[in-house]
Amino acid sequence: MKKTTLFLLSLAVLLAGCSERGGTLPDVPLKDAYADCFLMGAAISTFQVGDRSPETRELLLKHFNAISPDNELKPESLHPRPDVWNFQRADAFCQFGKENGMWILGHTLCWHNQTPAFFWTRPDGQTMSKDEIFESVRSYVETVCTHFLGKVDAWDVINEIVSEDGGYRDLGWVHALGADPAVVDEFVKHVFRCAEKYAPGTELYYNEFNCWRPSKLAGIVRLVKMLQADGIRIDGVGIQAHWGLGYPKNEYVVDAIEQLAALGVKVNISELDVDVLPISKDAQVIGRSLRDPQYQLEEFEAFLDPYKEGLPEEVEDQLAARYEELFRIFYEHRDQISRVTFWGTHDGTSWKNGSPIPNRTNYPLLFKRDFTPHKAYYSVIGIPLGK
Repeated sequence: MKKTTLFLLSLAVLLAGCSERGGTLPDVPLKDAYADCFLMGAAISTFQVGDRSPETRELLLKHFNAISPDNELKPESLHPRPDVWNFQRADAFCQFGKENGMWILGHTLCWHNQTPAFFWTRPDGQTMSKDEIFESVRSYVETVCTHFLGKVDAWDVINEIVSEDGGYRDLGWVHALGADPAVVDEFVKHVFRCAEKYAPGTELYYNEFNCWRPSKLAGIVRLVKMLQADGIRIDGVGIQAHWGLGYPKNEYVVDAIEQLAALGVKVNISELDVDVLPISKDAQVIGRSLRDPQYQLEEFEAFLDPYKEGLPEEVEDQLAARYEELFRIFYEHRDQISRVTFWGTHDGTSWKNGSPIPNRTNYPLLFKRDFTPHKAYYSVIGIPLGK
């Protein structure tokens, strides 16, 4: 019997008579509660784990055994100008993970966002030719993967290239290539081939949001099968899980996990948070229209940012119930899921405080701004412990 299983069995004894959420439940590290299931990860930035935030560092080391970089390994951070490379913060991120025995994700090599236009635009402002674009991405992947070889365990090779209808999003690299699906197919294959060449021994993933949407899921499945049919290595798919109290439907989540696992690739829940605020809690909102300053005026503020002074008990309960639903799905599919990563360590580190509307107070994670657990934390650890 595994020692982790023995640990959980002994811990379960302590749970006798405990309340379902909170109360006398023991303070169990997430990574220990799910040790026989999947890695438990968090997205971090380097300042969160240094001397500026020792409490965040302590929380991270206690509960998580995998890390994803917030922005440190994105193209605009590593290569902001044609003649500039910045590896210092990314190297510090990787060194932190190595020193603490954590699994490390490289996120991300190829994305339309947070990628400078010079990647596909000539100095005169004209869009590069197809051959120039292919060479641009090849050169970047070579430099980055060579630098981080042996420092990361996996790469999100391509991020968010599939549209809601299952085609390709006409943004960034895709737009520069003319949005021709056949050409973009070539591009996707090319990027994965480059990653396979320059990052041997490193797992290669595709990462996407709204994977649960049936039409989008069909496009992701097609992409994976396309790579596999050409003998191009793809080791996993990341299901971004920027979800809400009422969406997506649980059956959609289950279907996405099962369809992707059936392809023979690892399934990762790669960016988990549960939005509790209006506007974004009932639908996946993207774009910049809601960043207009008018939405921060007094007449909007009370509705759009209602929990500045703290989360009401009834919403705490809703958050706990939603996390329990999701983790029951993950636990039931633990043989198909290799990692669950929260996009942040505690509420104060979450990007959802600023998206889709800036300067709000959100509560999307398992830990509060004061580093104490939400009720949702107890819902989550109770599942593998039989509570």
